[in-house]
Amino acid sequence: MLGNRRCTDMRLWGRLGDARGLATIEYVIGAAIVLGTLAAGVSAWNNGMVARLESLVTQVQAVR
Repeated sequence: MLGNRRCTDMRLWGRLGDARGLATIEYVIGAAIVLGTLAAGVSAWNNGMVARLESLVTQVQAVR
C-alpha cells in the first residue's frame, strides 16, 4: 500500500517539475518583475530630471 502511494507521489512531482516549457503564470511573474524594474528606473530617472530642471530654474531666476 505504501509503495503504491510513493509511486503516485513520484508521478505527481515529475509532472510538476516538467521542464518542457513555461507556464502562463511564469510568464506573468516574469513580466511583472521586468515592468516593476522598468517603472522604478523611469521613476528614478524622472526624479533626477526634475531636480536638474529645478536647479536650472533657480539659476535662471538668480540671473534676473
